[in-house]
Amino acid sequence: MSLGELQREQMTDEDKEIALWVSDKMPQLVKDLTRICRIPSVAVVPEDKKPPYGPECVRVLDEMLQIGKEYGLDTKNFDSCVGRIRYGDGEKSIGIWSHLDVVPVGGYWEHDPFEPVVEQGYMIARGCQDNKSSAVMALYVLLYMKEHKIKLPYSLDAYMGTSEEVGMFDIDHFVAHYQCPELSLVPDSGFPVCCGERGSFNGELTANDIVSERLISLSCDCGLYSVPNIAEAVVMDAPRIKELISSRKSSVTVEQMQTENGKRAWKLTACGITAHGASPKSGSNALTILCEAICRYELASENDCKVLSWIISINKDGNGTQLGAFFEDEISGPTILTVTQGWIRDGHLVFGFLSKYPAGCKEDLAVIAEKKANENGFSLSVTRNTKPTLFDPKHPAVTIMTDTYNRLTKNHEKPFVMSGGTYARKLPRAFACGTGMPLPPAPEGLFKKGHGDYHQPDEAISLKRVEMALVIYIKGILEICRKVKL
Repeated sequence: MSLGELQREQMTDEDKEIALWVSDKMPQLVKDLTRICRIPSVAVVPEDKKPPYGPECVRVLDEMLQIGKEYGLDTKNFDSCVGRIRYGDGEKSIGIWSHLDVVPVGGYWEHDPFEPVVEQGYMIARGCQDNKSSAVMALYVLLYMKEHKIKLPYSLDAYMGTSEEVGMFDIDHFVAHYQCPELSLVPDSGFPVCCGERGSFNGELTANDIVSERLISLSCDCGLYSVPNIAEAVVMDAPRIKELISSRKSSVTVEQMQTENGKRAWKLTACGITAHGASPKSGSNALTILCEAICRYELASENDCKVLSWIISINKDGNGTQLGAFFEDEISGPTILTVTQGWIRDGHLVFGFLSKYPAGCKEDLAVIAEKKANENGFSLSVTRNTKPTLFDPKHPAVTIMTDTYNRLTKNHEKPFVMSGGTYARKLPRAFACGTGMPLPPAPEGLFKKGHGDYHQPDEAISLKRVEMALVIYIKGILEICRKVKL
């Protein structure tokens, strides 16, 4: 039996019944997922951070709640910020949390990002993996309970947020104004259970010196939390530009243009491979590629190149050493820090970075990093500084979800700490679990390199993964309801 497939010899009669029910429901699940993936729900955060987060996020939340109503489930809209679909009437509740907002489309898609298709067992659409499939799976967990008329000791609630990708202000609002479940599961990680999340320290680095006239513009913004796959700059004509044009190894294309006063200039476009910003080694940073080309071929002033060289060194190291932010512990590993954004503001080069630091770090990285930035000719503005979180890895709910996953997949995985951030860091009594799991690679030729994963062009999810994960969720949550006292 291939890796990741459900192990039939390990399944109880109830497991098999659940698996058969899920298999029968998959065509309808795909239709429901298609409905919400058609909506381009990129969150728009107002200056005051209060909901709602743009008309498309309002629309996708309304559509998801409408689907819940069509199945005869109770629904509630919390300020067009968070939605809830409920099964049961218990005084205490278990929440399953997902998010309906998505990262921006980015460039170079082979498919229409908001017209979902299924090819060779994969649904392809922006948000289908991160995280709309989890929203639909949560709905189907409730639907299983309803169709089988299962009486639960707790209410079972599917919650859907709308600004997870841009700061989780939806959860800040919800926690401040509404009661949270006694226990929350967040299907936005890998299986079996993510019991902790690294700290998150983000900021902007602004060069103290004014940029020279030789570097007319610089632009790179695929979102702070994505390794950029495209970065652009315009530079004045320079003696070594022909070397870059003739280079066969360069990932930078060059296009001749003119400035407003008629002088010759060149537009540089660097192409990389996108990935989640918390996993920069999985991609290829277009901003780094662009900065390296500008410096290598002396396309900007010496001082500009000094500024860009420090940004290159930060990304080449990748562990925060250049900002004094390196730390490492056994459960988390080392700090991850990468610069993902760059532009010129008021005549100064500005760069946005994110970091994920270990759960055991007690230092105030902002203070240390500000000093290091000053030493290198930059000022530092902190945009986010969130402490790490850790949920008890011995909690019975964690044990049940871990054992259920391992038994049904014949794996031997343990709870872990991850670099990515989920709603679990904002919610009380919460941990993340799934849907990531080891599966065979996608069919050869289905996706170009750097395509097909979350945050990438042609984002996709294996429907086999959805089917398997849903069986694990239904069984695991049933066992939690039966055995865990809240």
